[in-house]
Amino acid sequence: MEIIRKFIDGDGFQVPCVTLKPLNPRGVAVVVHGYGGTKEATLGLAWRLAEKGFTTGSIDLRGHGQHSSDFGSDCLSDVESTISYFKDYGDVTAIGHSLGGRLALESSADYVIGISPALGRNFSNNTQNNVKVSRDYLVHKSENTNLFDILNYKTHYSGFDSDKSLLIYGTRDLPEIISECEGLKSKNLDVVQIDEALHSDIFLLEPTFKVITEKLKEWYIE
Repeated sequence: MEIIRKFIDGDGFQVPCVTLKPLNPRGVAVVVHGYGGTKEATLGLAWRLAEKGFTTGSIDLRGHGQHSSDFGSDCLSDVESTISYFKDYGDVTAIGHSLGGRLALESSADYVIGISPALGRNFSNNTQNNVKVSRDYLVHKSENTNLFDILNYKTHYSGFDSDKSLLIYGTRDLPEIISECEGLKSKNLDVVQIDEALHSDIFLLEPTFKVITEKLKEWYIE
């Protein structure tokens, strides 16, 4: 397996990316971390996907890791620039956790997987305070930039293609995310619940990986 570190050019910015390239790739996965995460935090998932035959790019969103731009509402541009770069390698699946899940689902990827995606606009004071204490210090941003202001500014996401999207959430996830995912499940969208999974660890768990790989087998027929 070839491992490549590079910066993908965007419109006035560069996206740090680690690419894992198997010998005979059959598709592409772009892996997007959550708020306060990094490309290194999602390399375990990226590695497992590469072992299954996917050229996989794990990226830093702006405001995170090695990305030199401050965090802001235009972080979808990082995902789109990466998808555009990988299009020459084959059909692209965007796989994201939390904020990254929201961005993956909003992206132009051929297929999308949102793991505990932050789809809603309203989050409780308790959730906001917990994020401020446990995640804000990991993000470089201007003083007046707030994750929840950005999520609240976004319109409620509803653009699912049931044949090309998958949502995964945990039974011990954030209440707001459980509510959003269960609401979408009632609309016969492809939504899978992982028992005992927390918001913070769901993308590391073997049951989550099994659900993802089964869906990829369906999308990328061998």
